[in-house]
Amino acid sequence: MKDIVAGDVVKFVPYYASSGMQGSSLQLQMPKYKGLALVYKTYTVRGVGHAHIMLPNRNKKIVGFAGIEKIFRVK
Repeated sequence: MKDIVAGDVVKFVPYYASSGMQGSSLQLQMPKYKGLALVYKTYTVRGVGHAHIMLPNRNKKIVGFAGIEKIFRVK
């Protein structure tokens, strides 16, 4: 699992997601958002990490760890 905690500044990156019958193939998912975001909460559900992030326009979203990459930690 990625080392992402509250207070991290992250960027959005492409990632592979399973698709097809029973997840037999991988499909490249492009990032939904552009720019940077601030993580303010993280949690794990069934081994999959999720992060609550705040975008530069102050909108709040929930994303999976697969689609984000840590740039630096604010602390």
